[in-house]
Amino acid sequence: MKNGKQKLLMLGLDAALPSLILKFTEEGSMPATKKLMDHGWFSPMMTTFPPLTAAAWGAITCGAGPGTAGIPSLMVHMPGEPLDKWHTSFCRNTLRAETLWEAAEKEGRKTLLVNWPVTWPLGGVKKGIQLSASLNPPFRYFYMPLWDIASSAIFSSRVERCNQVPGRAVKVRFEAAEGWTRLPKNSGKPMEIQVNVPPTYAKGPVYHVAVLETRENGYDTVVISGTKNAAEAVAALKEGERSSWITETFTNSQGKFCKGRFYFHLERLRGLEDFKLYQSAVNTAEVLTDPPELTEDLIKAAGPYMEVDDPWAYMDGWVSANFYLDQLTAHNDWWEKATIFGLHREKWDMAFSWVGTIDHIQHVFYGGIDPKSSYYNPEEAPRIMDHIRRVYSEVDARIGRILEHVDMKNTLVCLVSDHGFSSIEWNPYLKHHLAQAGLLSFDLDTRTGEMKIDWSKTKCFPLEPCHAHIFVNLKGRDPDGIVDPTDYEKVQEEIIGALLAIRDPDTGERIVATAIRKQESGTLGVFENQGYERIGDVLFGLKPKYMANPFVYPVAVRYKDGTERLIPNPEGFEPAMLHRNFTGVHLALPAIKEMHAAVVLAGEGIPRLRRKNPINVIDLAPTLAYVLGAPVPKDAEGNVLKEMVTFKS
Repeated sequence: MKNGKQKLLMLGLDAALPSLILKFTEEGSMPATKKLMDHGWFSPMMTTFPPLTAAAWGAITCGAGPGTAGIPSLMVHMPGEPLDKWHTSFCRNTLRAETLWEAAEKEGRKTLLVNWPVTWPLGGVKKGIQLSASLNPPFRYFYMPLWDIASSAIFSSRVERCNQVPGRAVKVRFEAAEGWTRLPKNSGKPMEIQVNVPPTYAKGPVYHVAVLETRENGYDTVVISGTKNAAEAVAALKEGERSSWITETFTNSQGKFCKGRFYFHLERLRGLEDFKLYQSAVNTAEVLTDPPELTEDLIKAAGPYMEVDDPWAYMDGWVSANFYLDQLTAHNDWWEKATIFGLHREKWDMAFSWVGTIDHIQHVFYGGIDPKSSYYNPEEAPRIMDHIRRVYSEVDARIGRILEHVDMKNTLVCLVSDHGFSSIEWNPYLKHHLAQAGLLSFDLDTRTGEMKIDWSKTKCFPLEPCHAHIFVNLKGRDPDGIVDPTDYEKVQEEIIGALLAIRDPDTGERIVATAIRKQESGTLGVFENQGYERIGDVLFGLKPKYMANPFVYPVAVRYKDGTERLIPNPEGFEPAMLHRNFTGVHLALPAIKEMHAAVVLAGEGIPRLRRKNPINVIDLAPTLAYVLGAPVPKDAEGNVLKEMVTFKS
């Protein structure tokens, strides 16, 4: 077939690793992917600097690196704003480079987007349809949802860990139930609690929870109602059961009324002293498609939209690993059904559909399968590998079912991931180290944990959440600038020296692999184009094993007389712990093998080829455009890889 006649189906498999794809296809756990590889092209792929999600997906679809696309990291700092102000990099309005579909639309080609990163808010597709957008997950350092109204919560008879948004773990105290009607028959004394959903971040309904003995072996049932009328209950649960989706009206963090969906899960009920009621994240129940009238049909076809899963509930010990894996299965189910819905709902020339479950499982468990990790246990590793294998296998099964709805003779299929993974050992408190070097000054409100920057004594500030970029607090450019422009390069060197001086608390080795001036950013594939003003004045890459923590936490100091006071934590690092923190990360230099992404390409005219050396991420978009006979995105920096095709243009 001559180029120009094929459609494109790009399935984005966030963080799918070349090494694990090869392992799982060879052992038979990913048969659909193996079939594509056996008839097509497979390669590792060197990703962006830093190897983070939004920057990488921007490069995948634009063929442009951070200096051109304008997405430098997980966050974006806009010139002229205070250095501690940031914007999400998952907003399409931050992307300054043309995408494959925008270029193709000029020729009248139609696009389908399903949950694709860096496409929020809706409305970026002129010819075609859009079904939701990702990603911007709530995570430990910041709560930054695109769609979610609030994160999850636990209501427990015991004090529970809460290593993400404070206030989500609520200790409850039972009292004798009063005023209830229509309760099921019970043999004991009903007890009750009252819960706010959610307990923090947004305002929602109040629920009454009655705990009952329906048999003569102790408390075994909860009834949850907004009115104390059991006939109007939203759920009646026994241990291990979850409710149906519950739709309510909430007031979000911006003070706006909105509809949201959540569910309850009774994780534990073994007496009143051993009780845990889980409330899921509150997901949007508003319009999530363009055009809007597709939303109702999408939900009928795929179920409620879930922005993110909840690894913190597992790592904080609220729920089991199997519960978390089942959450990932639900996300995989939605992805499959939503993609198939979109493929049939609209005539399309290009379709882009993304799933993030592989990335999420590896963030939690990667340290458990990496022999280089200090948390690696050869006896436990096979079980943890089974968790990861399950997610890869589920994604693969859904790839197979999605492809059943595609004309394979006339479709170019591209499976692509965005970055690799390494294990993580330590979280350096970067602002603490910069403060020790005399480059940043802050006070910590030990009651709230709020960090207050003294800009009059601050020479630099890192781009949140302290990944890859540091800005000089430059006079005449930044609102609180104190560094004279004549001292700009001197301060750059001071920052570089401070970064290279940070040492591993165990080994004494340097934790920063490279730190360079902005003027040298081209060595990392960050070129001086329209997005260059968003690039930091110093760029740095951590070695594998490290991920910066943007906070300094208050700690208690106790004296011999029993008194105590709170002070800023004097330590420079926080350890990562398997099953309690993320043990997988992707922040090392993109040339390192562990950071490589993967590409599988199959279709007429694509040779059967397996590369050992990686292609460059910015080469993918122009190459796909060449194969399809479509316009190359105008800002693409990469080259056409003609080895990927057997026909001539």
